[in-house]
Amino acid sequence: MWWAPLPLPLPLLLLPTALRPGWAGPPQERGPPFRPTPQDPRASGAGNATASACEGLPAAGASTLSLANRSLERLPGCLPPALRRLDGSRNLLRALSAAELGHLPRLRALTLSHNRIAALRWGPGGPAALHTLDLSYNRLAALPPCAGPALPGLRSLGLAGNPLRALQPRAFACLPALRLLNLSSTALGRDPGAGIADGAFAGAGGALEVLDLSGTFLERVQSGWIKDLQNLTSLYLRKMPRLRILEGDIFKMNPNLRQLDCQDSSALSSVHTHIFQDTPCLQVLLLQNCNLSSFPPWNLHSSQVLSISLFGNPLICSCELSWLLRDAKRTILSRAADTACAPASGSQGVSAAPLPLSRLPAACPRARSAAVPEATRPPGPFAHAPPAPRAAAPRSTVRPARPAGAGRGVPEAPGLPPASRGPQAPPRAPQPGPSEGAIPILLLGDSSEEEAGAGQHGPAAAPPRDVPCDYHPCRHLQTPCAELQRRWRCRCPGLSGEDTAPDPPRLQAVTEVGDTSALVRWCAPNSAVRGYQIRYSPEGGPGNRSQSVVAGICATARQHALHGLSPATAYRVCVLAANAAGLSLPRASGLSRPRACAAFTTKPSSALVLAGLCAACGLLLVASLLLALCLCRRRRAPRPPRRAAHLVAYRNPAFRPPLEPRSRS
Repeated sequence: MWWAPLPLPLPLLLLPTALRPGWAGPPQERGPPFRPTPQDPRASGAGNATASACEGLPAAGASTLSLANRSLERLPGCLPPALRRLDGSRNLLRALSAAELGHLPRLRALTLSHNRIAALRWGPGGPAALHTLDLSYNRLAALPPCAGPALPGLRSLGLAGNPLRALQPRAFACLPALRLLNLSSTALGRDPGAGIADGAFAGAGGALEVLDLSGTFLERVQSGWIKDLQNLTSLYLRKMPRLRILEGDIFKMNPNLRQLDCQDSSALSSVHTHIFQDTPCLQVLLLQNCNLSSFPPWNLHSSQVLSISLFGNPLICSCELSWLLRDAKRTILSRAADTACAPASGSQGVSAAPLPLSRLPAACPRARSAAVPEATRPPGPFAHAPPAPRAAAPRSTVRPARPAGAGRGVPEAPGLPPASRGPQAPPRAPQPGPSEGAIPILLLGDSSEEEAGAGQHGPAAAPPRDVPCDYHPCRHLQTPCAELQRRWRCRCPGLSGEDTAPDPPRLQAVTEVGDTSALVRWCAPNSAVRGYQIRYSPEGGPGNRSQSVVAGICATARQHALHGLSPATAYRVCVLAANAAGLSLPRASGLSRPRACAAFTTKPSSALVLAGLCAACGLLLVASLLLALCLCRRRRAPRPPRRAAHLVAYRNPAFRPPLEPRSRS
């Protein structure tokens, strides 16, 4: 078909040329603005759509290709083998198999979001170099079972927006190198009794660092599935409409957690802050636009700065909240001027206007003068206070989240609810001691005798300078001795400075050895340490090629779990200390130097043992069936008649047969 231009006036023909100077050239130097393509009625089929995708593909050496929004129902088989990045989003794909991508050995990033994928099949034969896989906003209602390592190099998996309702145990065991998992906006927890099963992240959870559960319907974080995420650093729980409480020892096995994001979860009304005592590396805590009315303090075991965001919560005014603003070197309250608290309902003589938390320390003068840093107390259950001169010590309580009007001895301040009625004891005077960088608490008494003796024998009195600090180099989550010395004015063991490479740590033992995991324990050296590294490799391996490195372990950690090991394999593991001067040497010279390396052997695979037992039982069952069949057939076979040759007839002499009558002639 030939296209003929319509006759137009000359001014209209010259108008585009005047507006766009680039068109003012000879006609042969520019292509036609329209290129008609003949339509074939057979071109509307799906097979032609897939075949037409091969038209215009780049050369075999291309590394990036976009096939987005082409109505493809299958990925074309003529893709360049050297492809590294492929974008197949917004098509009509209905299934994906790892074997379909086997002809792309160099593929690293695959984007298949906004398709119709409802079936996913893991298995061998996939691209070993695949690093990122985006399957967001498809129709995956369930994940296939993981039998073996399907994609050993996959580090990022996006499943956001899929109608996933449950995760079965070991759902990601075939992805041993997975670092980032996005499950946001899925249907997890929507059905009663469904959600994330215990052990769902077993196998791959040891390497997972970032987990996004935003927009799901989970009601709480269960320790049964989060315990397998030992290397978790970031957890996102945004906009979860059913998340109501954070409690229990949910972060006991997540010492590397650095960021917790729960913003815009409007149902979150309670956070038991003691759960953060197991997260010494926590740096960012986002709780804005939730439903929290209080936020009590806890024992901070880390010297890192913690940023907390609480604006948009219906906080109830209390002097207890002033700990958020006491020490800017340890805690930073984001948007403190925008974070306000309201008086408790039923309080009398109190202004109903909200009070910004930035003005809370000035509104609690007596609370500030009576505050004694909680950091001067023993930091947690592993530390013990120095012996006091007297056996009877005054009472001291940490005020938790209180209901409206509750809290004896808390001083009244403008804009704060009055204390409960009844006899009240004034707060004690502060004792001399290091109070910088601490969480304030109130020392409340019940009798005048205790108040009189508080100034001489209170627990906040500084211990003598010749008392050694309660520091153990092998204790897990141990507060640095320099921090204890600043709090307690005690003595620390001699440590080398940051300008000197640290001594090697002393490797205590390798315990809890399984078929694919082990727990490494060590003791800190007498050096300034910023973190630790663990290096392990199979015995007899080809040097550094098979060596694995786990970096970024906190300075307060004394144990770390290794995952993804091979069953029945001998390993050599070394623990290294790091500071500004570098890393410690894994092999230190001298007999008195600590042992920083050790060897261990993993157990045989439980799956192989189970498979062997099943095979033996199957063989025994088959043999029994064959034996029973042979006996049955032998029993049903016809038998030849036996001859009674051994029987002999004897005549009875006493027996006479009756005589026959003679016939008459």
